[in-house]
Amino acid sequence: MDTEDEQVGENGMANKKRSQSLYFKIKDDLKEQIISRQLKADDRIMSEAEICEHYDVSRITAKRALDELMWEGYITRKPGKGSFVTYHAIEHLLNGFYSISEEIRKNGLVPSTRLLEFRELEVADTVVSETLKAKLVLEGADQVYYIRRLRLASDEIIALETSYVPKRQFPGLAEQDFQRGAALYAVFQARYGCEPDRSQELFSAHTVSKKEAEALGVRPESAALKVVRISYAGERPVEYTERLFRGDAYTYKLELRKHGK
Repeated sequence: MDTEDEQVGENGMANKKRSQSLYFKIKDDLKEQIISRQLKADDRIMSEAEICEHYDVSRITAKRALDELMWEGYITRKPGKGSFVTYHAIEHLLNGFYSISEEIRKNGLVPSTRLLEFRELEVADTVVSETLKAKLVLEGADQVYYIRRLRLASDEIIALETSYVPKRQFPGLAEQDFQRGAALYAVFQARYGCEPDRSQELFSAHTVSKKEAEALGVRPESAALKVVRISYAGERPVEYTERLFRGDAYTYKLELRKHGK
């Protein structure tokens, strides 16, 4: 390759990198406006032409930014009308014992679940066996129900949930209970007269695996919020659950006050 060809190649690579950098900036700017609720559900966002003018970019770069927002579930694109926000961030004020379904309803959305897997396992065969022994007061040979589900808000996936429930406390629990989308606590109460009234939760940052990403509908290595919950009915532990919330779909809010205020 002669010197002129080398320069053209270098310029082409530089232009490609610039285009990618601009596309990420545009997407992140628009995403931040949506997540912060500067742009709310059903609001119209900038068109490709408006993005081109505002950011001084090509139509291809503008289209790619909007396409990515659509694929990630932030907007919907309507031919001849424009692009509109579809993102519904759920804000949850954490101030007491709660039900995810009820929190979703408080945000004006419709809760539902989708069962992915239901099995009966010995504690020793689970990936959290030591935790189950300690938190649910079980032995290795004891059995638990392994329930893996998706949590949805108005048909949008917000969390991947894996629950372990002691079989000896809830004999006869069946896959059919959850194929109909029943909430776990509703099954506890209706079939066993058990009403959880207290829980402990641990929050941590989490990077989703490829398998988790497929279930949540996000890219591998996306950020998620991991919430580990142990629930009690009186003094009896009845549930150990790990929830992975999509980092862009669910937020917890705390209200803190000084003592005596």
